[in-house]
Amino acid sequence: MLKVELITMHRVKNYGSVLQAYATQFALEKLGYEVEIIDYYPYRNTKKGMLERIKNQNKYLKQSKIIRSVARIIILPSYNKRFRIFEDFIFSNLHLSNNVYHSYDEISSNLPQSDYYLTGSDQVWNSGWSGEIDRCFFWDFDKITNKKKIAYSASFGKLKLDDCEEGEIRKLLKKYDKISLRENSGVNICNDLGIENTIAVLDPTLLLTGDEWRKISSEKHKNEKYILVYNLNRNKKIDKYAKKLSKKTGLRVKYLSYQLHEFYKFGKMYCNPPIEEFLDLIDNATYIITDSFHAAAFSLNFNKEFIIVYPEKYSTRLQSILELLDLENRVAKDENDMSVITQTIDYSKVNKKIAEERKKSNDWLKGALHE
Repeated sequence: MLKVELITMHRVKNYGSVLQAYATQFALEKLGYEVEIIDYYPYRNTKKGMLERIKNQNKYLKQSKIIRSVARIIILPSYNKRFRIFEDFIFSNLHLSNNVYHSYDEISSNLPQSDYYLTGSDQVWNSGWSGEIDRCFFWDFDKITNKKKIAYSASFGKLKLDDCEEGEIRKLLKKYDKISLRENSGVNICNDLGIENTIAVLDPTLLLTGDEWRKISSEKHKNEKYILVYNLNRNKKIDKYAKKLSKKTGLRVKYLSYQLHEFYKFGKMYCNPPIEEFLDLIDNATYIITDSFHAAAFSLNFNKEFIIVYPEKYSTRLQSILELLDLENRVAKDENDMSVITQTIDYSKVNKKIAEERKKSNDWLKGALHE
């Protein structure tokens, strides 16, 4: 059996990041490959690294060591639970390399042997997210010779590269045999860099059907009726919208949070529920209000009515999937825009389009590995 070595953002403690890694592994195994995820765990994604990075969240945290210390004490219990539930899923469901790698040099000196080297999805090529152009996610290692380098559904997470990035990223991308992107904007970036024959494909989470996801989902919220809020970017418009929709429909609100100190928000908080329950909460909601791409993707998989409120940054992935499925009308213009819920999604059309795109994406992946 041929082996694929996969690098992706599986160690980010985020539902979408971990589930897209699981989905990529699932899709490759379905094609008959042995899959190993290189356990790249950069310092920025460790608990200590995340605690250090909170100073970048606002000017008060940047300016005052005392405020930073207090904030870290407040946030630590949330981080402890968050790391526990995500690591439970990661170690139980992902096929990780024996070694844990924390840096480029550690991978370079002990590169796992494989038939294919694949860069997976999520914002792997977003230097703003990584804090740098992370060459690990480009498989930029001299020891990879005569082996295929492929990217599936990779993302830059933005419409345009910074001028200072263009030269280096062009060199890194030219070393790939095949490249597919998650957004049309990514294809445009590659075209501008002179990288030809790229294609936009589905995010890995959309390669699995709703029924396939239900096999790992819990059933804790079955037959309940509620509005689910997943406010990834702390957008106040989402909280206001949820309160108004609850009043209009009479439905209670459940909201997903990564932070225990957000208990004051309207509705019942679910702080860092297990990943299986995250899926279940989406699957059984009457409405989902979100600024998260992956919450939208799972809403599509489970055929749910959802409302999008765009985040200020990194909204290209949401725009791309809504345009692909002719669902631009799912975007609320502001917290008073209730017109979205008067338009029921025609899932007979949406499911047909997703099935077509799913086949196209799987065929691309299969072809890229076989050629």
